Amino acid sequence: MAKRPLILAIDVGTTKVSALVGEARPDGELTVLGIAATPVSGMRRGLVFEVERVALAIRDAANRANSMAGTDLTQAVVAVNGDHLAIIGGQARVAIKSGTVREEDVDQATHKAAQVSHEHDRETVQVIRRGLAVDGFRGVVDPVGMVAHQMDAEVLVVTGLTTVLRNLRRVVTMAGLNPVLWVPAPRASADGVLADDEKHIGVVHLDVGGGTTGITVHRGGHIQYLGVVPIGGESITSDLSVGLGVVSTQAERLKLEYAAVGAERDGTLEVRAVSGQSVKLIPVKELEEIVEARVEEWAGMVEQHLSRIDWPKGPAAGVVMTGGGSLLKGLNSYLESRWGWPVRMGAPIGLGGLSDLSRSPGYSVVVGVARAARTEGIKPESDSLWQRLVQLWLTLWN
Repeated sequence: MAKRPLILAIDVGTTKVSALVGEARPDGELTVLGIAATPVSGMRRGLVFEVERVALAIRDAANRANSMAGTDLTQAVVAVNGDHLAIIGGQARVAIKSGTVREEDVDQATHKAAQVSHEHDRETVQVIRRGLAVDGFRGVVDPVGMVAHQMDAEVLVVTGLTTVLRNLRRVVTMAGLNPVLWVPAPRASADGVLADDEKHIGVVHLDVGGGTTGITVHRGGHIQYLGVVPIGGESITSDLSVGLGVVSTQAERLKLEYAAVGAERDGTLEVRAVSGQSVKLIPVKELEEIVEARVEEWAGMVEQHLSRIDWPKGPAAGVVMTGGGSLLKGLNSYLESRWGWPVRMGAPIGLGGLSDLSRSPGYSVVVGVARAARTEGIKPESDSLWQRLVQLWLTLWN
């Protein structure tokens, strides 16, 4: 029977768990067969605080994605998020003994460059190739087959706190899944939405999630920087709840429906008081002042990360934003005015199958995680035609 290479990708965010079952096609397209999202509590800025609740949310999202796809995958590629992530640069040089660069030479140079020391309470999440040089010529994307004497490799080693990774591994395992690969969420989100030409000419990607904002900078076809800011859309919701004296659900509604960065509006809004027994009037101006104060703090923290990049003219392809927090009204215009770079919303690209469901900016991480399984050489699970027919029969009769 014909078999398909299938991937189960998991993104455990601050507000929701996303799961995707996909087929990695030889042409690079990802065919989405099943996708689901389950609200989650017990996560804060990428950290697990309530083990059982998080595990149940992971199990629910994975089961629904599997059910939609007619599969029963248990090997999972999982995103790692949080401001505990850190990067260390590494570089190494190897001699090309055969006179022609082989794939083994590239792997050897990358592995050697990744041999960097880090603190005892941290472990490597992923090694990202930053750039290659052949006989002193930099900017080589694919050196295999080139005649050369030596090759230099530069890498970024992404590390995470061991305790955080252990807790994430525990909840994934409790959900009945086997994590076979960790992928930094900022990189996954960028891979989900950025085109190759954007990565080549230079682009900043911001994934504004519930509790954190992932930052990646691409140039020359490679990641040049990766970082995480411990502020996301939930910070604005919390500020509104405390500052206006409303419950969090009302604060979230006010943020989504009325808040806007850079707007100068008068008037008042009617909302229920915390007790629920009376109505209170909230000046729109006060709402916007709270939002803009947090956005200004967030933008300043992002700028601290971007200041580490040496580029006189900035990113040629501008800034691409994803994540639920990026939907705040006026945020694009605010950043364009502040930075002088074009800013646009991003959505997953290169998808087939259930593409309409998965093209939401909120699914950018889980789409990128699924792509990472193929690029990192993880062997996908397979299902046969007979297994698919059995699963379909069970779905119809249960």
